[in-house]
Amino acid sequence: MIRFLRREDYAIVIVGVLAHAYKKRPVPLSEIAKEYAISSLFLRNLANELRDAGVIKAIEGKDGGYYLTKDPRRIKMGEILRIFSKGRDIICCPAGKKGHHKRRCPKPKSCLAGNAWRQLNKEFIDRVHNLSLQAFLEYKSSAGGGPPFGGKTTS
Repeated sequence: MIRFLRREDYAIVIVGVLAHAYKKRPVPLSEIAKEYAISSLFLRNLANELRDAGVIKAIEGKDGGYYLTKDPRRIKMGEILRIFSKGRDIICCPAGKKGHHKRRCPKPKSCLAGNAWRQLNKEFIDRVHNLSLQAFLEYKSSAGGGPPFGGKTTS
């Protein structure tokens, strides 16, 4: 199973919230930290990496906060994930000695399951990396359970 790091997951939370507020207002990290019960310091570190990569910018001051540098329809998930990850593979081969995976199949030409997993892994990763942030958020909202990424409903 593919597991994303907490850093990747929370970076998606940050950009998801900022996408929801796109062209409306900058969002303070303290607001995201409170809404999602995440350490402000941890979010600040992630936001710095996102800012250094050019995905977000900040406005300082009383009415400041963070905002996306471009439309969520133009930001690819791969652009965000590459900032924090070194690649993801579905590990299909049994662990070696001491339970460590070598991330290499010992029989790549003859392992039917491994070949299938590697191809599915490539297709999955390609699909996720090529999704726009907006399309990703629409997957979330179409799954039910309210507005995506902390958006408040108003009646």
